[in-house]
Amino acid sequence: MFSVKPMMLSSIALSTALLLAACNTTGQNDMASDWSSVTGKDWQLTMVVDGDKMLSPTAPVVASANFADDGKVSGSNGCNSYFGTYTQNAENLTFSPLGATRMACINTGMDVENAFNNATGQVANWQISDGMLVLSDSNGKAVMKFAPSAP
Repeated sequence: MFSVKPMMLSSIALSTALLLAACNTTGQNDMASDWSSVTGKDWQLTMVVDGDKMLSPTAPVVASANFADDGKVSGSNGCNSYFGTYTQNAENLTFSPLGATRMACINTGMDVENAFNNATGQVANWQISDGMLVLSDSNGKAVMKFAPSAP
């Protein structure tokens, strides 16, 4: 009788694990476990959080990111070109302090640039959701969203 109980408990545990795994994959996030789906592409910023404000840059203010396979990141922060490095491990992502050019900004360029620079310091995780690159802080709050740039 003792040999039946462990087998039944194992079956229940396995069933529970499979059910939880199935529930985890049915959401709208299509988490790409393969970072190569992000690298080598130009991503255009569609949303950045700055404190309690959310900014959605529009032309002529365009912010972007390009993550190279070698750990370098570059693009535009809305006004200036930036460059630096990143560290990615599974779903974790962090940026080094970024260097940038210092040109004059037009329209809301400086607001977007400041929000962009602040947000890169908060990024802790990444995921692909509905085709968008979503960068989140350590609490899981999205701080930046990027769409793939048109070719």
